[in-house]
Amino acid sequence: MKINKPTTYVLIVLSIGIWGTVAYRIYDALKDNGTTAYPPVVKAAKKTGKDTTMLLLNYRDPFLGDYQPRKSEEKRQQREVVSGGESTVAPMIEVSPDFLYKGVVRSGKNVWAIVNRNGESILMKPKETIGEFAVAEVTDDKLVVIRKGKRYELPRQ
Repeated sequence: MKINKPTTYVLIVLSIGIWGTVAYRIYDALKDNGTTAYPPVVKAAKKTGKDTTMLLLNYRDPFLGDYQPRKSEEKRQQREVVSGGESTVAPMIEVSPDFLYKGVVRSGKNVWAIVNRNGESILMKPKETIGEFAVAEVTDDKLVVIRKGKRYELPRQ
């Protein structure tokens, strides 16, 4: 095998030049001479405003089994509470109807409202009562009931 000496010398000089350039660039990058200007670090200001996200979690858990509708809310009453010899009257609790208006049945001049309460369908004529509510008016679109002088309008569902 014949060794070409001039080619070997050229390749050695070229290799030293390339590796020298690489070593100089690494040295220059690591050397901190204070001339490199980095942008200042700015921390983002925290917003302290009101949270506008609202979760509506008023649905039924699908893993609970059969659905049992809630019993009517606490009945609206005035109670006298005796504490420390003084008697005070507790505030009135608002009670809403615990039934749904499903429709109307007409037979001649007679009109009945179809009301669903606790899974049962009930036919109600005007002036009949269901719980503490009295039926005042029955139309195709709504049912009006009265409780202690306050009117409640239930839309058809």
